[in-house]
Amino acid sequence: MNIIDAHPHIYADPSDQAKYPVIDDPWNPGEPATAEDLKSKMDESGVSKAVFIQTSTYYAYDNRYVMDSTQKYSEWATGVVTLSPDDPQHLDVLQDAVENYSVRGLRGTSDQHGRIDSANVKRLWSKARDLGITVNCMVLDDLDRVPEIEALARELSDLNIVIDHCFMLNTVRKTEESLKALERLAKQPNIHAKLTSGTHGSSRVYPHEDMHAPLKRVIDAFTPDRCAWGSNFPNALWSKGTSYAQNLSLFTDEIGLSNSDQEAILGRTAERLWFS
Repeated sequence: MNIIDAHPHIYADPSDQAKYPVIDDPWNPGEPATAEDLKSKMDESGVSKAVFIQTSTYYAYDNRYVMDSTQKYSEWATGVVTLSPDDPQHLDVLQDAVENYSVRGLRGTSDQHGRIDSANVKRLWSKARDLGITVNCMVLDDLDRVPEIEALARELSDLNIVIDHCFMLNTVRKTEESLKALERLAKQPNIHAKLTSGTHGSSRVYPHEDMHAPLKRVIDAFTPDRCAWGSNFPNALWSKGTSYAQNLSLFTDEIGLSNSDQEAILGRTAERLWFS
């Protein structure tokens, strides 16, 4: 089976901080988390490709490490950059990342006022559409943005949109509200679900039984062909107590997916969105 990790974050070695400076008070990875460290975890688990996700809690809008790593390892990786919709110069940054660094995605955040339905957001997402790449929509658990995402997805109907972390789906707060929001967005054929919350959304240790039903409900709403698995590496930071291999085995061994569903969620959807 072709397995693609659609959501690892990568961090330069601390010795390279002069080249890749970090923000003040960053969220540290908690374990070695370079592109090479990720590849070692992937090889141990039989994962063939990765979609590097810009780490805004460490680098903000400085995407150079993701871009350089994507360019260096383009035979097995691509990247998603995080840019500000309020900075018109970032339109050129996005074009350069796509044309010269093998980047295939934009992490689409809200504007400076917390909105998705602004002219600035539409401008940046339209640029992504014109470049033929995917937008990873990241609004955490701000469910007030759902109608705005829905409207923009309808307007940009030829743009593939992925809901990062499924609105931080978890079993402690906003569970039903988040699931209903996802089911609403699943009616839009160009919206997809990123399945990364099986570990960090759980209040239990592996195999996180409390997240099985919510995950299957998301899969039922979107269908496996519009769901993609991601490890949320580095797991010491984002899924404490659950290893990289367990993040994967949750989907291969624990939640009861058929082989055909696994093939879609663990590889085929990501191949279409970021590698085609």
